[in-house]
Amino acid sequence: MPMTDMTRSVACGTALVLALSACGALGRPAQPTSSVKAPEAPAQDRPEDPSPTQEESPAPSQSSSEGVVAGPTSSALPVEGRNLRLVRSGENELALQFELFNSTDDEISLGALGLDSREQLITLVDLPRGTAYGLIGSSGPDGRISADVDIEPGRSAPVTAVFAAPPKEATEMLVVLNGLLPVTVPITDAEPADDPALRGPHNKLQVGPLVCRTTGGTREAFRLPSDVLFEFGSSKLSPSARTAVEALRGRVSASSGSVTVDGHTDAIGGTSDNQTLSEERAAAVSQVLRPALGDGFAYRAKGHGEGEPVAPNVKPDGSDDPDGRAQNRRVEVQIDSDTAVRPPETGTDLTDAGLRVRVESVRRLSGYLLASVKVTNPGSQAASLEYENHFTPKELTSGQLSIAAQNGRQELCGFAEPTYFDFVGTMSASFAPGKLDTVPAGAEVTLWGLFPAPSANVTSVKVQVGGYDQALPAEVAAS
Repeated sequence: MPMTDMTRSVACGTALVLALSACGALGRPAQPTSSVKAPEAPAQDRPEDPSPTQEESPAPSQSSSEGVVAGPTSSALPVEGRNLRLVRSGENELALQFELFNSTDDEISLGALGLDSREQLITLVDLPRGTAYGLIGSSGPDGRISADVDIEPGRSAPVTAVFAAPPKEATEMLVVLNGLLPVTVPITDAEPADDPALRGPHNKLQVGPLVCRTTGGTREAFRLPSDVLFEFGSSKLSPSARTAVEALRGRVSASSGSVTVDGHTDAIGGTSDNQTLSEERAAAVSQVLRPALGDGFAYRAKGHGEGEPVAPNVKPDGSDDPDGRAQNRRVEVQIDSDTAVRPPETGTDLTDAGLRVRVESVRRLSGYLLASVKVTNPGSQAASLEYENHFTPKELTSGQLSIAAQNGRQELCGFAEPTYFDFVGTMSASFAPGKLDTVPAGAEVTLWGLFPAPSANVTSVKVQVGGYDQALPAEVAAS
């Protein structure tokens, strides 16, 4: 859903950026912080008929005691997230904990940044399993996040946010905070620091699949992760599957044509069993798509078993690769119509506003592309950069990113759960203190987005920025 006026107002004070390598998905050790002024997991698709050794989870990556650092996104608002840690809290919950440091000259509150129980401009993404996690609890007092505090200049405040726990096989998550570029943070089993947010009710679990669209000619394609579509080792649809289908329906532009649903499994289990399972899963998804998309389409379901992997099922040393297998367990939906899919308009002209645009990086991450673009205002006056984090099927807002590759146009991946933000990318237009849609004179802003990755042999793409007519060529770096 589009941001409300309240959302844009509350988010007004934020703009955070990561001083990270490549496209910002890797952090650096935190610096010491100053003192503080502060008053059920989704069903996972485990290997079919696994052996005991294959059921064992790999040891999670260990973070340093100083955690991961996220620096300011806009040079006009130097706020830093320090010592980001992900800690399993019991069997069912995962706690994100960090210090929010204020390097500005003004007092800043968590609520002004949207990092509160009402706005909840925060999510975790399990990339190999294509799953996004919102805060436990509904918007309002039930949201499981630290109470709002004011942070004085040169001081920091601790923040705890609680999510449903990912599967045991997950060893790291992509952490997304309003105004921050994403950081990859390892999951540990250490004891979390005490916070009242750790003791809230375990209800309203916001867990759902990433929904990503690729278009080309008269074709629209979607990839849905099996781990949130199906119950353990079966073709029975999970409750999250309905949410995924509804989100997919909202992004389909065609009203008639053909729909092909392709099921895929990993390589664990018998070849014949995997073939059967893939066929049954494709049929199950096709059955729920038919009433969602309507009778204007002809429907076909196909199973491919383990025969078309998109990632290795084993590591180079021959050991099990749970993350690779998770990427291979998927359902792909292809929609063909008689009408070409029109690219959206590019929005307000950034060049006329005096802004300069360049690609910082495009990197592969577990079946996705993470793109980062720098927007600079070299002028002596503030420049306008109107931006919204919501799907605009007919119009591309200024600053919104898309990617063109050999096999089509990749669009931003969305989080199927209803939130104040709709896609996994730059979360608000807060680029300067107290203002929206404004890049101050001399400031630099980083825009970013998560996209479905093209085939592995694609080594270069073109990044399109809404409001900037020229597509920007970029090399694709490996993770």
